[in-house]
Amino acid sequence: MHPVRLLIVDDHDFFVRSLMPPLEEEPAIQIVGVATSGHEALALAGALQPDVITMDLNMPYLSGLAAMERLEERDRMPGVLILTGLDDPAQVWNAFAAGARGFLRKDAITDELLLSAIFTVGSGGIFLDSSTFELLRASFPASAESAGQTRQSLVRLSSQDKAILRYVALGRENHEIGQLLDLNPKTISNRLSRIYALIGIPNRVAAATFALRAGLLDLYETG
Repeated sequence: MHPVRLLIVDDHDFFVRSLMPPLEEEPAIQIVGVATSGHEALALAGALQPDVITMDLNMPYLSGLAAMERLEERDRMPGVLILTGLDDPAQVWNAFAAGARGFLRKDAITDELLLSAIFTVGSGGIFLDSSTFELLRASFPASAESAGQTRQSLVRLSSQDKAILRYVALGRENHEIGQLLDLNPKTISNRLSRIYALIGIPNRVAAATFALRAGLLDLYETG
């Protein structure tokens, strides 16, 4: 397998330099470029074709969120891992809606977490650090109506459907879920399409969000 091609996007030079040592020492990661703005990120993403982009949200001129929205319009969107100091749940939801597959707070970064997040996002999985998980869980609508809707959706799902959603939230791909549940990957794909229709969600990110809201996995399983 070829190394994960990584583009780093952040306008803080000191922070970028702090990321470099573990990344440069990891043979399975190739840093192909560093961008300091959303505009530069778009240009380098097109020229360098990275597998993963670590993206800061708060940048001048063109924010990380706006850059992601433009990346999503392209034929091939890299896996985007958000690295940010912001702790606003709305920013997290907006980032995932724009196509991000991972979220890691800058004050939570360790070498191990950073590498794990990059490999998870690079393989098509979804990654949340523990503090972001708690932030999202606390922001779930607590109204009786919302809770009732989630319960009604759960009733429509079989135990196997719930297991599939749980593995999606853990970042597992269809072939991995198939191995874990002794099912063909095509069957998993078909079941996911059915699940999406049953509970009214559009994609894997929404499926992971639903699994978190419904309590199908706990905090320690996501890291």
